[in-house]
Amino acid sequence: MTKIKEILLSTRNLLNDNAILDSDIESDLLVSYALKISRSELHMNINSDISASEQTKIQNLVNRRLHHEPLAYILGYREFFGNLFTVNESVLIPRPETECLVEAIIDYLRYKSIKSPIILDVGCGSGIIGASILQNVPNINLVSIDISPSAAKIANENLHKITKSDNFNVLICDLIEGVKLPVDLIAANLPYIPTKRIPKLQKEIVLHEPKIALDGGIEGIETICRLINQSTRILKPDGAIFLEIDPGQKYTLVKEITQVFPEHTIKVLPDLSGLDRIISITKL
Repeated sequence: MTKIKEILLSTRNLLNDNAILDSDIESDLLVSYALKISRSELHMNINSDISASEQTKIQNLVNRRLHHEPLAYILGYREFFGNLFTVNESVLIPRPETECLVEAIIDYLRYKSIKSPIILDVGCGSGIIGASILQNVPNINLVSIDISPSAAKIANENLHKITKSDNFNVLICDLIEGVKLPVDLIAANLPYIPTKRIPKLQKEIVLHEPKIALDGGIEGIETICRLINQSTRILKPDGAIFLEIDPGQKYTLVKEITQVFPEHTIKVLPDLSGLDRIISITKL
């Protein structure tokens, strides 16, 4: 019989040989997922035997990874802001830098202390931004919006699972076209990659992640600029907008935003790597 430690070693080596980063973690997660046990249980039972059927299951998972399917899609979840969010190929895989956007919004809402503010999460994908905000600031009224019905379904599932709240709705529409009421805050992590750069991204992204969630048009800012201009219709006079952007877009976007919201304060905030990733548009 083959033991767990032998399968782990062979899996790790195979991932390494195929230039897959974090092979130690990924091999642990793939094997523990196949065996339906936690990582800690995996290492506690490192000398246990594995059946032939379990080996086959592990091999099938590894083959999917070797064909550049992202680990998050294989496992069906991704950790974000302390929670496990369900993901599939209908939604973008959550990135750590988006946690900086969430933190900035939570800090702003706690500072403003608005009673029952209406918050929009535009282009919500799996719902990570709205769910994380609602979990930490439970007095908000959240509307999560996506143009993709499949993404909206995943967002709805995650919001129910993680927030245990009824203070949200999920809307299917293009940006904020379906919103009629005035709102206090708009949060958005919209597509911001220029079209010509997409084929040059990692194979995992190009082959599996939804292009609609990546492609920001020729300059990468077309969708963001549409939202900024649309938001004047529903954003309250003292309302705020928080955006995730590509660092190279900050000067162009700040210029555009200044023209649309000349009375607001515009700040550019860094992500975990120190790159300019968040734009806040506020009137404190």
